[in-house]
Amino acid sequence: MTAVESELRSIGELARASGLTVSALRFYDRSGVLAPARVDPVTGYRWYTEEQVDPARLVAGLRRVGMPLAGIAEALRHRHRPAEVHRLLDAHLRRLEDGLADARRELSRIRSLIDPEETVVTTRLVLSRTDLAAAVDAVRFAVGADPDLPVLSGVLVEVEPDGVRLVATDRHRLAVARVAGTVGGPPVSALLPVASVDELRALLGAESAGTAEVVVAADRVTVTVAGRPVTADPLPYDFPDYRRLLRAQLGDVPAYRIPFDGAALRAALTADGVPVCHRAHEGVEHEVVALGLDGRGELRLVDPNAVTDGDGVGGAAGVGGAAGVGGPGGPDALRVAVNREYLLDALGTGDGQLVLELDGPIAPLAVRRADDAHAFSVLMPVRL
Repeated sequence: MTAVESELRSIGELARASGLTVSALRFYDRSGVLAPARVDPVTGYRWYTEEQVDPARLVAGLRRVGMPLAGIAEALRHRHRPAEVHRLLDAHLRRLEDGLADARRELSRIRSLIDPEETVVTTRLVLSRTDLAAAVDAVRFAVGADPDLPVLSGVLVEVEPDGVRLVATDRHRLAVARVAGTVGGPPVSALLPVASVDELRALLGAESAGTAEVVVAADRVTVTVAGRPVTADPLPYDFPDYRRLLRAQLGDVPAYRIPFDGAALRAALTADGVPVCHRAHEGVEHEVVALGLDGRGELRLVDPNAVTDGDGVGGAAGVGGAAGVGGPGGPDALRVAVNREYLLDALGTGDGQLVLELDGPIAPLAVRRADDAHAFSVLMPVRL
């Protein structure tokens, strides 16, 4: 052992100190996640510093909870930025919770296949009337209207152990909202036809007080508000696996995460003279707007027909917020085009602080509520 090596930990010592196996340490070295401080040029033996013990323990903990390799590497890179690591952990926890909810639903379906004659089980929920109305409003715009795709012509209702999730998509945008509540019964899902969703929304009305009682059975969903029921027969289709689509289209750590004022962006989008260009899709012409960053890294509407120069793109009104974490600022850093109507729908009433997440000009973008990680809309960009 050399004098230098005497001050280092062997791979076996680091394994014992961190909880990782020797083979795991070798793997993370080959993957570029946790490289040793020194590798013996003759024997290939790995040596580590004392300062690498805590990072190795972090890797071990993330490994035990099933964090993907890319997430482990990201957490290690940002370990001195707690907010970034907490965001990674929150995203992973949501994936685990979603996976458990999916497993419960599938096991419930399997049980019914094994014993189809057993007593039909219903699931009952008590939800805030206000919150349910807001969730319906948050997803209704994304329901599909293509008669050739009837599976998209409704709202997916997914009952979870502590609430319900609503999902709708028409292929070009996807909206998700969640309502916490009291749940009695197994997790279950139902695809409600849009006509029933609209009838439910009318029943909920504009009143803010009270609760909505929901009963979900295999062949019927009933929502009762103030003694008045609405009953819906679920559509007989398997809704697309939207979680898989989200994992494929939106990474856990977007390149840009830009907070902005929803009301300010809505005002800019509806102002006279807002810069737009026109694109046709399936024979229908749409107005397209472009989003960009100004010199301070704040979100702006920019001219989709203009060329970027040193002072920004056809400068329009800014919409507040700060530069996104991990995304470089500057007018050339971002320019993404989107259907104007779709963006307005995703903003909803436009009140409060929102967050725009995206990876580039041709990647899907997400509009999230800053105070609710479960409520968001995903829009497909438009090529300029």
